Amino acid sequence: MGQLKVKKKDVLVLNLITFLGLSFVFLYLQYAYRHHLSPFSLPYLKKSLELFWYAIIPLIFSSVLVWKHHRWSLSVYSFCVVLVSYKVIEGLFIEFNKIIVIALFFYTVISYFIYQLYGHYLSLASLNANYSSSDLFDPLLKQMPCQLVLNEVHFPGFLTNWDEEGCFIKLTQPLVEVDKVKVNILFKGRNFVQEGEVVAQSVDLTGVGIKFGKSPKGLNVFNWTEFFELIQELGFKPERLR
Repeated sequence: MGQLKVKKKDVLVLNLITFLGLSFVFLYLQYAYRHHLSPFSLPYLKKSLELFWYAIIPLIFSSVLVWKHHRWSLSVYSFCVVLVSYKVIEGLFIEFNKIIVIALFFYTVISYFIYQLYGHYLSLASLNANYSSSDLFDPLLKQMPCQLVLNEVHFPGFLTNWDEEGCFIKLTQPLVEVDKVKVNILFKGRNFVQEGEVVAQSVDLTGVGIKFGKSPKGLNVFNWTEFFELIQELGFKPERLR
């Protein structure tokens, strides 16, 4: 599957971009502290573009990839963290400073936790189609039929990826860009219905990534939580569709 068009930006994405900006601020401040410069000095501020160009370019590039949810965004983010950490450690070999060491420790810990959270976020089913245009099958060997309901109009399709928080659906016809849809799945004689938010779509509009909210179990209508528990018990997994 090609690059998806992500419609709904998670707050984690905004926080990660902010952290990349703060990474430059950290590099900027530690250099000023070691060289006894005022960080508010206009000459130093202008010279920082010349001093830290090697970090500014990757940080901006990484921010763009993160905003676009590119598959390389996690790797480029890791490179930026390593680059900033390396330059700070390089300065410590020249002049050791305990405050900078403590700041570097917290920077490393925070960047690691963000790496873990962002890695989990990118692995969500709603952001991963689990098929590609080069598949020999159309598009998978096995199919799990479902329907998207929009304004009483039913769009047939089938699940290609799923997890506890959402799913990805391949439709037989393009779907206009919408914010919310209802998913209807007939499985093992039961009808599972859940309303979800469209967070990603393929370029041809036939692939839809949907994120579900928490819904209590009902007596008459089964929801996504119950469907997910059922397929987990039966051993159904997205990778077995291929």
